[in-house]
Amino acid sequence: MATAEETTAVHEPVQTVQDDMQEVADEARGRLVVFLRHGIAEERTEAKPDEERSLTPEGHARMKRGALGLRQVFPKARAIYSSPLLRAVQTALWVSRAYRSRIEIHTSDALLPDASEDVVTAFIESLPESRVILVGHEPSMSAGMMALLEVSGRTLELRKGGASAVRIGGEGEPSLEWVLSPRVLRRLSRSQRS
Repeated sequence: MATAEETTAVHEPVQTVQDDMQEVADEARGRLVVFLRHGIAEERTEAKPDEERSLTPEGHARMKRGALGLRQVFPKARAIYSSPLLRAVQTALWVSRAYRSRIEIHTSDALLPDASEDVVTAFIESLPESRVILVGHEPSMSAGMMALLEVSGRTLELRKGGASAVRIGGEGEPSLEWVLSPRVLRRLSRSQRS
């Protein structure tokens, strides 16, 4: 009779030599970090604490489609890290579902709305994965991204449900790979369903 450890090992996905080679090639190109702002959420009121604000029905619907678009442009994500606030966790769940729930969601206070750029960048540097999606809030998402790019004096605000990607390391300085509006991510999801 198999032990629990042996049973678990039997059911783990088998990685091919080609997958291993692709991972090595990806590592050589550096780390790719996607910054995703949470979807449209309920308005802030005195009756509901900020951490309990949920995505609206429209926010859920848009994030469901936007997450599919994100998978289209970033198919090799390895991990999702989210702010612990409800609207960000709900957004991260849509992203995980778009990846067929193969990517685990982790929460971190480093992605809260008031996290400093130093906290965000230190958190990113501590991550073991080379392909990650960070789900958070403004202004911390943009501030962290701009700090990674070593850009000061300028701001770039992500729209709710919008995403950007920064490449770190590899053959040069950190670089902005892309910025996609929520509308573009949703359109990309349509091409995936076709």
